[in-house]
Amino acid sequence: MDNFVILFQPHMNLPKYPVIVSDDLHVFEFFSEGPRGHIKKGVFYTLIGNDLYNLGFGDWVETSQDLDDSSRTNNGDPDKVLATVASTAIAFTNRFPAARIFIEGSTAARTRLYQISIGFNLEEISEDFDIQGFTSEEWETFRRGRNYKAFLISRK
Repeated sequence: MDNFVILFQPHMNLPKYPVIVSDDLHVFEFFSEGPRGHIKKGVFYTLIGNDLYNLGFGDWVETSQDLDDSSRTNNGDPDKVLATVASTAIAFTNRFPAARIFIEGSTAARTRLYQISIGFNLEEISEDFDIQGFTSEEWETFRRGRNYKAFLISRK
């Protein structure tokens, strides 16, 4: 990936990793540090509709030059990794304020992990973003204690 620069960390009061970002702010890279080593992660924003982007996230696989969104790194830093991914959404929507970001885990367990993280940080996230959750039937404003299949975030 060419033309990367170090991204200044957007505001969030959670520990996060330094991020490298492509010039167009559609690809972000960082490294998870923990007992399993120095593991390269990637976050891709892919246009899937009118101002609608899919957030793809996972371990970077050198051989395929792509993300593996099904790997389980277990590097002891899930909160820091998720805070880093969230910081990319802040940077992305700073550049593209009309963007809506679709987020769905590769498994139900991952979606649940994202839901827990959103719920835990809801007040801070809600300062800048509208968050919706998809139930089995419809989109609704995100509420703690509800089970969602996917999420949609957009700038206020």
